[in-house]
Amino acid sequence: MSDSGSSSAGTSKIHRPILLSAAAVAEADGDPRFVDLSSTIIPPLQSFAIEASHPLIQSWPHIRARILTILDQSRIRWSSLGVLRRRQVRERRDDDTTVVLVVKKGNKNGVVENVEEEIYQACKSTGNAELFVEILEGEITLFNETEYQVKPSGGCSISPTEVDYITGTLGGYVKLTGANGVRVFAMSCHHVIRPKGLGGYHIRVSQPSVMARERDIKDLEKTCEDLEREVYQLQGEVEHKPWMVRNLEMAENVYRTTHSELQTVHNFDHHFGTVFATSGCKISTRLGCSLNWALVNVRNTRQGENRVPELPRKPRGFEFLSEGNAVVDVAPLSIDDNVIKSGYSSGTTYGRVSHIKHDCNVPGNSLLTSEYVVVGNKVRPFAFRGDSGAFVLNGHGKLVGLLIAGQEELGTAYVTPITEVAQDILDVTGHEVTLP
Repeated sequence: MSDSGSSSAGTSKIHRPILLSAAAVAEADGDPRFVDLSSTIIPPLQSFAIEASHPLIQSWPHIRARILTILDQSRIRWSSLGVLRRRQVRERRDDDTTVVLVVKKGNKNGVVENVEEEIYQACKSTGNAELFVEILEGEITLFNETEYQVKPSGGCSISPTEVDYITGTLGGYVKLTGANGVRVFAMSCHHVIRPKGLGGYHIRVSQPSVMARERDIKDLEKTCEDLEREVYQLQGEVEHKPWMVRNLEMAENVYRTTHSELQTVHNFDHHFGTVFATSGCKISTRLGCSLNWALVNVRNTRQGENRVPELPRKPRGFEFLSEGNAVVDVAPLSIDDNVIKSGYSSGTTYGRVSHIKHDCNVPGNSLLTSEYVVVGNKVRPFAFRGDSGAFVLNGHGKLVGLLIAGQEELGTAYVTPITEVAQDILDVTGHEVTLP
């Protein structure tokens, strides 16, 4: 597969996305002055959501069925199938609707090329010859990869205490009401809190995650060593250069501050709670999407609140959001929603729910799933590794979904409706789910 995002077998096929030079992309985006005209690098294709008015929405179910049959008969190993707008430039000029198939590594080139041609012929035979077809290599990523708040809000790192190789995101808090009364639990993803290979029933949970804490300690120790050497060097110079006293004082202040941060991390009690229940990796019988949730029984001294995260450069569609407001309501996840999330790795990001769901072979699930796909705002990916478990809010600040995975090659993320998560928790535990 080529770095530009198109298949490797030549670039002359008319059904592949058209690739522009760096100069052409810069000119289309409004300012070609800073482009190296001698550069041979082709800017990558970016993903944009399918809007509610798109004419393909009506015919996609039929095309999808044809393509799934092609994939099944070819025995190709693949990760996800869907439709996105794919282009290199920010603004749409021509129709850029693209059927995107992400295949796993190890498939024979001939098989991939045949599948590509058959997909295009399937589109053409249904009256959609204008569609592009793009095949990439990649895997669906379960996004598990500082914050030292005693009572953390969502968006910070979390992990089992027993492992140092995984990090995910604390989504926030939910209230369970049942025969035994009302209790509040923290929520993340099953594959974050109970990763493959971790057994037992009494699983302790850390926040910040073990991996994040160890990395912070290592980084701060290295910084302290560098600053200590700088202070020592300046102490020697001050004897002969009195005007360097101010530089020495500044270096000593920075060293003391950094050393204090290191002590804070060392002394912070990161025990957050214990696992109450997890879904395992399974599939919703109602929607066909992944169910991948975990509930943590949080220590009383560490229970935080659900808040709207920081809102850097708030784009259009999020005018009703106010930073720091309490998140107290749940709403259905709607196609075409403007959404926002706060994840451990990528922080606050904005996105839009695409109008066509993607078919996915999600790790841990033995059957095909149909996932709601979120495309990041202004070509920025909606999520990175380490963001699994993040709460997803709509443009009115209501909780609508739980981020479970993504397709890094497309810059997309997969989100399970929070209403479906709540229903499954009710089915499993007998407790109704609301927000505290």
